[in-house]
Amino acid sequence: MMDILDAWQWSYDGWIIIVTSLVAVICVIPGSFLLVRREAMLGDAIAHAVLPGIAIGFFVSGDRGGGWMLSGAIIAGLVTAMATQLLKGVAGVDRGAALGVVYSTLFALGLVLVVRISDSVDLDPACVLYGQVELVPLDLIELGGVKVPRVVPWLLGVLVAMIVIMGVLWKEFLVTSFDSAVAESQGIPAAMVNQILMILVAAACVVAFEAVGSILVVSLLITPAAIARLGTDRFGHILVASAFVGVFFSALGHIAAIGALGLFFGHSVAVSTAGMTAVLLAVALGVAAAIAAALSRTSIIRR
Repeated sequence: MMDILDAWQWSYDGWIIIVTSLVAVICVIPGSFLLVRREAMLGDAIAHAVLPGIAIGFFVSGDRGGGWMLSGAIIAGLVTAMATQLLKGVAGVDRGAALGVVYSTLFALGLVLVVRISDSVDLDPACVLYGQVELVPLDLIELGGVKVPRVVPWLLGVLVAMIVIMGVLWKEFLVTSFDSAVAESQGIPAAMVNQILMILVAAACVVAFEAVGSILVVSLLITPAAIARLGTDRFGHILVASAFVGVFFSALGHIAAIGALGLFFGHSVAVSTAGMTAVLLAVALGVAAAIAAALSRTSIIRR
């Protein structure tokens, strides 16, 4: 613990926690809807399939913070959803198989493009997969007289946009998530709402990729919501609780990454913050599931 306190720097470690927490909140907003729709794997698929869109957008603009990457990712996310539906509806391929074929193909294409582009421009293939959140506080820009990580304005912009969209379309998202037939009967265009959700997932992925990598993006999309779902059935509570879970483990993951292994090895051993956060979220889900199962058995016995 003393090693962690001695090494801690708010100007560095504080920004890592803030950035990872922003990513967590951005991911759990669409991720919570994917969970209740029973489409968690679709989020996983889009998180991987947006890679070619990101690569092409970067190749066109040469800017990691530009709107081209976001536009490319959104298009790739929509292509994933539509291609999956096309294989299922037209070719009669099982939904799970169609999803696996589409996202693995697009992800492989994305890796090829990223590696090819990285030969001529500054785009590290490893940061796309594993994330480089430890380097985020070193890439600063001046915003309102304050130096902040370059990725922060993009994260804040996407978060505000998501909150506004959810506020305007809350009823539509809620109804279509639980019963699309009822939504259609009420005049709600379920297909359009679904496409908007896919756009939100793609937007979350593209702003989070360089900072935390695809591994943690996939984990944050679903795991916090799955943990929250074990404690409540009300969707509003799930959304709020999953945001708190994501932020809590973002902080805990970084603290554990810089010092937890030292408790076992006797000296400071730093590991990936993104990797440690994803592992802790998985452990927390396992513990929460065990507690929920135990409480369920106790309730049955009492009856």
